[in-house]
Amino acid sequence: MTREHGRRSWRAVIVSSLCSALLAIAAVVIAPGAHRAVEAAAAQRPEVAARVTHSVTFIGDSWTEGIGATGLRSYAVLTGEQLGWKYKVLGVGGSGYDVKGKGSTFGQRVNRAVSTHADVIIVQGSINERRSTAKALASAALTTLTRLRAAAGTRTKILVLGASYTPGTPTATVNWINATIGRAAAKVGVAFVNPATQQWTNPANRRIWHDPLHPNDAGHQLVANHVKSLLGGMIRS
Repeated sequence: MTREHGRRSWRAVIVSSLCSALLAIAAVVIAPGAHRAVEAAAAQRPEVAARVTHSVTFIGDSWTEGIGATGLRSYAVLTGEQLGWKYKVLGVGGSGYDVKGKGSTFGQRVNRAVSTHADVIIVQGSINERRSTAKALASAALTTLTRLRAAAGTRTKILVLGASYTPGTPTATVNWINATIGRAAAKVGVAFVNPATQQWTNPANRRIWHDPLHPNDAGHQLVANHVKSLLGGMIRS
């Protein structure tokens, strides 16, 4: 090896060493700064909100119970599932504010409904009140809704749904039932919706009826569509 070649080799070694040293110094200087920049960016990143699950409890008659629907998959079940909400169904066939039907009046289910601590409690119906009188219904509805409003507390929203027109119930009967319930709801200060006048279910549309008093799967879905819309509005308000 020549003397000149030896000098070039040593120079290469020295230059390489100097470069390595400079890179090491840069890493020490830059890394903390970069680390602080990453931390700052992370601090500014918004937290990912956990998905909020709402809940609804239904008090009602055979429509809420699911009569006419395959596997008793009522409008109440469809509403809860399709919204992705927790839900509780307290439906009893033949019942209403003033009639027990196959088990209990709406008022006798108030405590069970309140114990679910739902965001919304819905009271549905009922054409079963045709077996009662306007006077008896007025008293029972006012008592039931007053108890429910007081027991549920201000956190829980309450929605009262009147009876729907059906092929087997005279229009005049549904009208006096809903007028009576609507007045009771207004006195208590809870929301009331009249599915009959809003034409949720058309009595003349045979494709949505299981029998003269109960909707089939398609009819239950129609009702669920309306209820889902109402619940969405109540939660946003």
